[in-house]
Amino acid sequence: MKVEFVNLKQAGLTPERAAALLAARHHAGGARVLVSAPDPAQAVEVDRLLWTLDPASFVPHARAGADDQDQEPVLIAPGPENLNQAAVLVMLAPPPELPLAAYQRLVLLVPAQEGPELARCREFYRQMQQRPGVELLHTTQVR
Repeated sequence: MKVEFVNLKQAGLTPERAAALLAARHHAGGARVLVSAPDPAQAVEVDRLLWTLDPASFVPHARAGADDQDQEPVLIAPGPENLNQAAVLVMLAPPPELPLAAYQRLVLLVPAQEGPELARCREFYRQMQQRPGVELLHTTQVR
């Protein structure tokens, strides 16, 4: 399993825009994606951005809760539960539990500012370092 940490400060992107770009990129590569957005306002913004990222293309997506959510190639949900059999989990915040078994790739967006969220990201990194078979990646690019 690959676990990618995206440094939003160096990327110069909002978490929502980074999540939308990553979801679009992984979908274009043929993967199903779940975007975990615990904050409802962030979920709304990711949804909006997926409609407007590229006027020449469309990223099929939905927000969790519909009867056919398991069929969505890109699903925006409040947590990391794999509701659409996704291979890629994009997380706007570290999960309360480690969602390892259900995904091939985890992508955690690391906030730009110091604070509790950044501390939780660091703790998640330490936990992933101790897991066998986990490849840790660091990036500042989302395209």
